Amino acid sequence: MSGNKMIRKIESVSMRLVTAFILSFVFLTGTINIVRSDELNVRLGEDFTTLDPAFWQSGADLTMINVLFPKLIEFKSGSDWEYELQAAESIEQVDELTIKFTLKPGLMWTDGYGEVTTEDVKYSYERYIDPELASPIIGDWLPLKEVEIVDKYSGIIHLKEPFAPIWWSTLPYSSGAIVSKKATEEAGGKFTTDPGATAGAYKIESWTPREKTVLVPHDGWNGPEVGFDKITIYPIQEPKSAEIAFEAGEIDITEISIGSVPNYRESLPAGGVLDVRPTADYTFLGINIANEKLSDVRVRQAIKMAIDIDAILQGAYFGVPEQASGLVAPGLVGYTGIMPGARDVQGAKALLDDAGVSNLSLELDVLNTAEFITAAQIIQANLGEIGINLQINQLDSGAFWNVAADRKEDLQLTLNNYTSPPDPSWSTQWFLRDQKGIWNWVWLDSEDFDNLHFAALKETDMNKRSDMYVDMQKVMDESGGFLFIMHPPSVIIYRDTINPGLYPNGGLKLTDFKAN
Repeated sequence: MSGNKMIRKIESVSMRLVTAFILSFVFLTGTINIVRSDELNVRLGEDFTTLDPAFWQSGADLTMINVLFPKLIEFKSGSDWEYELQAAESIEQVDELTIKFTLKPGLMWTDGYGEVTTEDVKYSYERYIDPELASPIIGDWLPLKEVEIVDKYSGIIHLKEPFAPIWWSTLPYSSGAIVSKKATEEAGGKFTTDPGATAGAYKIESWTPREKTVLVPHDGWNGPEVGFDKITIYPIQEPKSAEIAFEAGEIDITEISIGSVPNYRESLPAGGVLDVRPTADYTFLGINIANEKLSDVRVRQAIKMAIDIDAILQGAYFGVPEQASGLVAPGLVGYTGIMPGARDVQGAKALLDDAGVSNLSLELDVLNTAEFITAAQIIQANLGEIGINLQINQLDSGAFWNVAADRKEDLQLTLNNYTSPPDPSWSTQWFLRDQKGIWNWVWLDSEDFDNLHFAALKETDMNKRSDMYVDMQKVMDESGGFLFIMHPPSVIIYRDTINPGLYPNGGLKLTDFKAN
């Protein structure tokens, strides 16, 4: 696909990304009937902190946004990255700068806010490019010129320039979510945990922070019938605790730790189904270029050279995932498959000597989960071999996700995991210069990287676009600020009494969950 061939029309037709890399392992045992046909109990790794699509931060936020707010198009559940119509009756890209759409009539907002109209779509998308909103996700709609209102249900999205990711990480992802103009304006133009009105398949009946969220069907929904009368979501941070809850029959579906895969493959709880899926997410060690102790690239490269990635994969993740070659996952445009060099302790020591550095003490901030802590301890031992004393700071999710804002350039090392839809632009945008201290915790400051990112957004020749993402990964590697460890698989266990709606990366599409 290249040049002016980027013309699509979708009525009930889906679009497919290459997904040869998708592989699921499913294991079944005997059946027990714990799930009631009208109720579903779900575990998420944390509680949501914001429901505003322009400001979401966590996987829990994303799961809730997907179930509470409609989009013109939405990713299908299944094993292939395809999308389908949701709030739109039809949508058509007539040229590289113009997308026409028509809404399905009769989709209603909760709490008496009326019908979902083109005015809501216009407001939802244009608010991203409002500098006063200061959305950290502005990149998802940066090329937007305006949304033209044709009538109550029809509109035209006008772009200033071609935008390749619009069908992959904008319209069917979080930034494609439609919010109520009236309710959001009443909230002051943005919101956190109270959107005022929603129009998704389910609505929030009650929320007890850090304990549970109860969802019930929204009677103003005009899409496919939902599968449950009640969904209760429990935030349980530690995967091992979630596994115990599943085995006790307290929850019906949960993501589990990668390290539990070998045991569960050998012996599953009765009625359990294990589903292992690859993702485009990436786990990496971030080395803050702006920190005084880490300002010399030789020190950063020495840290990377000293770390035994295979030991991390074996020790923290029981050898289930494979090593990452870089930011971009297999199957996506820009994947290189070129692995970094093997661990070299003597080479790392030589780099430190060349930089005139000795007796270096550093801090590593990590989430306080078993896998991250184990990985951090391996890194600690590795760096000890080259004379670096590493202090590990174990943080809960609330403290961890604010660590860059709190410490800024004083931040040193972080062990992190970022999520990603099936387009690399979603990932590269976080390491632009204007993201320093927001999502760019490495403080990468590269004009070349920024220029390549924006050029790739409007490049519709996939070969040229791939080359740009390869070059961006070279910039990241040469900076010494990134050590990519793996693209963590999503490991889900659920009861065979339900048919879960899972995205290709294992994310929960709660609107598609059904009872068997």
